[in-house]
Amino acid sequence: MLINYLKAIAIFSTVAETESFTEAGRKLQMPRGKVSEQVAKLEAYLGVKLLQRSTRRVSITAEGQALYQQVQGLLPSAIQGVDEVKSFNSEIKGVIRLTTTQDHYETLLLPLLKQFSELYPKVQFDLVISEEPLSIIDESIDLAIRSGDLPDSNLVSLPLTSTQLKLYASPLLKELPVRPEQLPMFPWVSLSTPNIGNNLTLQNSSDDVVQVIPVSQHKANNIASYIPLLQQGFGIGVLAEVSARELVKKKLLIPVLSKWHVQQLQLSLIYPARLHMAKRTRLLLDFIRNNLGD
Repeated sequence: MLINYLKAIAIFSTVAETESFTEAGRKLQMPRGKVSEQVAKLEAYLGVKLLQRSTRRVSITAEGQALYQQVQGLLPSAIQGVDEVKSFNSEIKGVIRLTTTQDHYETLLLPLLKQFSELYPKVQFDLVISEEPLSIIDESIDLAIRSGDLPDSNLVSLPLTSTQLKLYASPLLKELPVRPEQLPMFPWVSLSTPNIGNNLTLQNSSDDVVQVIPVSQHKANNIASYIPLLQQGFGIGVLAEVSARELVKKKLLIPVLSKWHVQQLQLSLIYPARLHMAKRTRLLLDFIRNNLGD
């Protein structure tokens, strides 16, 4: 196969350029005999003479000239490519592909990416924001922030922070429930996702459990359209406490039945189980853990 002769082609190109086996060996840091051996191997594969050897100099044949014209940039391009990749370790640059949900992106990830970008301005972010769990491997994702079970044994999951799903509503609502049993009597906004069903199991710090079935007047298919419905007073809804924190600070939302929660969530950093992680990705991973980790 031709691929087995790429090394020999690169060596031949250097000999043709320097017109000397000795000089080519010095340039490639190889013994002269090895250089001659590789060229002979290539000539045997092609069935033609590429170089004419003499005691004083090496000259290139017509067949050798034709090959040299096509491959003369092979070795320099390979060296340039290797040097470029190596430079990624000394100079932090390149693309990091990330995914998370819209709420975690806006409230958790985006502020950290801004800080990280100021530290490493040559790093570029390729963001895939989605409520659906993407295939980390198939989508070539470097880092993900997700909750729930690890979907693939080829992935690594590092615990990041824990949060609770709690109830929130707009300050525009003039009346709010004071007991869980009252929830079905109030307007409700829900997400059209399989993660949160119509049945809600509420629990408090005393481990009291109440099950309620709120009636949804309004639905949204993603968090980006769901949160504005809550903010505009369309009803009560469920949000991760870590995502709602800034909205509560800005008085855009208020907690409902603050001593009760729907579910405990563990947020994790997920990434492919690779032997060698790009330095830029490792730095971002550590940066996120240092700033968000429990």
